[in-house]
Formats: sequence, structure tokens, C-alpha cells
Amino acid sequence: MARKGWSKSLSGFAGEVEAEQNKRLRATALQALNGVIERSPVDTGAFRGNNSVSVGQPDRGYDLDSQDRSGSEALGNGMRIIGRVTKAFDVIYIQNNLPYAEQLENGSSTQAPAGVYAITFDNLRAQNT
Repeated sequence: MARKGWSKSLSGFAGEVEAEQNKRLRATALQALNGVIERSPVDTGAFRGNNSVSVGQPDRGYDLDSQDRSGSEALGNGMRIIGRVTKAFDVIYIQNNLPYAEQLENGSSTQAPAGVYAITFDNLRAQNT
């Protein structure tokens, strides 16, 4: 009679699932950061440069003097932080804390009349359904 059962331990399987979820989490966070940076209106580069990433808790800081017109600094900093995420369900925050960020999100810019964050989130949700 053939013996039926698992060929792998469930703890090993759980580790594989967690590793795969971590990859998805980091990939999605990177997509979100890219989307936010690409959609950010640019005048001085302050808004684009203040799109920041933190893990576990929000970072409330901002830099009024940022002149990251291309967004490369914000993207590089965010990629480094996202790359250090090791848990499958860490909370990754992508935010902009400039005093006028909420106004921009609510359509005050002709460059981004529909906002930045909401559109990025909606696009990610549509891609993942």
C-alpha cells in the first residue's frame, strides 16, 4: 500500500510563502513609489523630492529646500529602504509631508489636477485584480 502524506514540511512551505509575499510587497511598494514620483508635479522639485518611504511607522519629516526635479534622489532613497524590508507583512509607508501636499493631492496643480497618490493607488489596484 502506498503511503500518503506531505513530501515537504509545512514549516518549509510557510517559509516559501512568506518569501514570495515579501517579494510581492517590495515590488508593489516600488511600483507605488515610481508612480507617485512620475505623477508628481514639478516646479522647484520640492514636492517630488519629498515623496518618502518608511517602514513600520510614518516618517513625519520633510525638506522645503529639496530640489529633486527628476525624483532620482527620492527614488534612490526609497529603493534602499524598500530593499531592506525582510518580513512578508511589514507596513511600508509612502508619503509626502510638505505643508501643501494635501492641496496638490486635491487637485490644486494644473500638472496633476487629479492628484498623485489616489491615481497611483487606483492604478495599482486595477493591475492586481
